[in-house]
Parts: sequence; C-alpha cells; structure tokens
Amino acid sequence: MLLHIALQEGFHHDDVRVLVDAREALVSADLTTRRQTGYAAAVEVDVTHTPVAVEVVLRKKGVAQTKWVLVDRPTYLGVSLTTEAALTWKTSYEPFGYL
Repeated sequence: MLLHIALQEGFHHDDVRVLVDAREALVSADLTTRRQTGYAAAVEVDVTHTPVAVEVVLRKKGVAQTKWVLVDRPTYLGVSLTTEAALTWKTSYEPFGYL
C-alpha cells in the first residue's frame, strides 16, 4: 500500500528527517514551507505491513515524534510544525490539495 507523507505548514530552513519503520524516507537540511501553498516537501513510501511507525526528526530544534499509521489503503499523512515547535499530524484517504 502507498503512504504519502507531506510536510506542510511551519517549516523554515529546518533540518528534517522522516523515517518509516526506522528507514530514511526523506532528508532535507534546509526545508521551508511555501507560504502560498502550505507545502514544503513530500515523499511516497510503499509499505508492506500495517501499521507503520512514521518518525519526524528536527535535530536542531530538538523535536522528534513518532506516529503509528494504519495503511490499509492509499493513505495521506500531513505533518505541520507549530510556532511552539510541536508537530501536528493529519491523516486522510484523499490527497491534500496544493495550488
């Protein structure tokens, strides 16, 4: 099954790593959200079992959080960063719309 992970709001020149079941899926040393669209980056991962552990690490900010995601059909996971350096997660079975 396909897991689409989108890094969305709140990123500004961040050093970001996204791991799926402890395997690197996305690495960016300078990730910034595009203000017009609310989109920073995305990665698609083909998963063979469910649930999977998705970990987002922002080393310079001291943020690391893991979320278990059930992927029983194509699944979209949106991750945003708040101004308090906390991660928010949104799961959908429909693609996120970006302009």
